[in-house]
Amino acid sequence: MPALRTLYDSSVYDPAPVPSHWEATVPVDAADWRPLEADESCDVAVIGGGYTGLSAALHLARDHGIEVRVLEAGGHVGWGASGRNGGFCCLPATKMSIAAMTRRYGAEETKRFFASQVEGVAYTRALIEDNDIDAEICGDGVFEVAHRRQAFGELQEYGAALTRLFGIETSLYSKDEFRDIGHDSTEQFGALKVHAGFALHPLKFAHGMARAASAAGAVLHPSSPVTRWLKDGSHHLLHSERGMLRAKRVVVATNGYLRERLHRAFDARILPALSNIIVTRPLNAAELAAQSWTTDCPLTNTRRLLFYYRKLPDARILFGARGDLSGTPADGARMRDWMVRRFTEVFPAWREIPIDYFWRGLICFSRRLAPSLGRLADDPTVHYGFGYHANGVNTAPWAGGKIAEMVAGRTEPDDLPAVLRGLPARFPLPTLRRTYLAIAYRWYGLRDG
Repeated sequence: MPALRTLYDSSVYDPAPVPSHWEATVPVDAADWRPLEADESCDVAVIGGGYTGLSAALHLARDHGIEVRVLEAGGHVGWGASGRNGGFCCLPATKMSIAAMTRRYGAEETKRFFASQVEGVAYTRALIEDNDIDAEICGDGVFEVAHRRQAFGELQEYGAALTRLFGIETSLYSKDEFRDIGHDSTEQFGALKVHAGFALHPLKFAHGMARAASAAGAVLHPSSPVTRWLKDGSHHLLHSERGMLRAKRVVVATNGYLRERLHRAFDARILPALSNIIVTRPLNAAELAAQSWTTDCPLTNTRRLLFYYRKLPDARILFGARGDLSGTPADGARMRDWMVRRFTEVFPAWREIPIDYFWRGLICFSRRLAPSLGRLADDPTVHYGFGYHANGVNTAPWAGGKIAEMVAGRTEPDDLPAVLRGLPARFPLPTLRRTYLAIAYRWYGLRDG
């Protein structure tokens, strides 16, 4: 079988934990999670130990009494985007405008999609509360900040549409008003608050779901990448480095870390993209006041190549942005320098604040510009959920629950909003996907001004 392919430098797929603030602040977990080291069998095998896979495993084991095992390529569950993201539980998980979605799917299916997004926010909060997870929830909504004057009018129209079409509560603040309740910066010209969302500690959330899944009977295998996937009659044979898992059904939940040539049905369906985060040392009250920072809500701005940022519970500032196009360590170092420069240009009072952490990971885009959930038409024993377009904290746990319902026969793919249903189209000339991304980044950068 041909070797599995990756789109970026091999360092991006290194199974070791990244040097993140989340890794530094999550307790060492004593759970009995061990690599797959023998030939085992189960009813359902989940490939990917992030939010989608962990939620699916939890619900399959606890709610449906189905025997399930999770194979995670990284050194621990939540190793990928689920343990590296900025901790923004917000909406929507799409890069389509409301108008474009309505043209493509119709008004009713667009409403169903946004209803699922609001449900996803509540779903994530309920998972945290019901399973007593110390996920450090903070904020009572999400701000989108106008990065230039012209963007404020767009925010006003967007907020009005969310409320009018979908019943989502929003509040609009002028530049001066937002300075009093949010922050000031060189790229602050007012803000829209969407009253659906919050912030959390992403790796604590992932580990909390993993503990709940284990307690329900799911078996979790970190450091167990699937290197070969074969079919033997009605069974799937998932080979790892030190063992093989024989399963009746499979859930693919790898998102941006899906390897090409693992299963032909998924080849060329995704466009992984790097996202980068820096985190400062803790700021004191005077330093926060220098930028008029008062909010605990997470924030994004209106750039198409957006900045996303928030104050952490210990008063550090997290600042994120899209990444480079190769994934090499050298380009990663250059991205860190660029991010520090841009951070201090946006928040000039913090020019001398040291940066304590820098890390990166893969998010996942697709041609449909929205998540993809369902099961394969030619093999209904294979289910999948991926393509969260940098909004997986909200959507992936919900998707995992829906996948569990489909596997258990409690719902059908046709019951999902049409926006989410089925596989995305393949990318033409898939070896050029990073070139497509480079062109998009250049175009978005020009439009951002």
